[in-house]
Amino acid sequence: MRIAIPVRMHVSFADLLTLLLFTPGVNLTYAELLDDDMIRDSVHFALVSTDLVFLENRTGRTMAIYQGEAVGEEVPPAAYVAGLSAAITRVFGVTA
Repeated sequence: MRIAIPVRMHVSFADLLTLLLFTPGVNLTYAELLDDDMIRDSVHFALVSTDLVFLENRTGRTMAIYQGEAVGEEVPPAAYVAGLSAAITRVFGVTA
């Protein structure tokens, strides 16, 4: 038998953006960025799937991507990052 255990975490905009951009298995489409429930569910999945050390180490790179300062192979399209950022603000009420 398994039981549900609610867990409360405090995360920042950068943490949320990192989780949604870089967690394997979280691949939101542009259409899904408009679905608040999909955003929440994806964050829940990402939180239980991501190592907190990875999250801590990755947020700096994520914010460089957000600010348009990052280069390299792992840089998602700016339009996608902007759409994801807007979804995070809409759903969770946090900004960069």
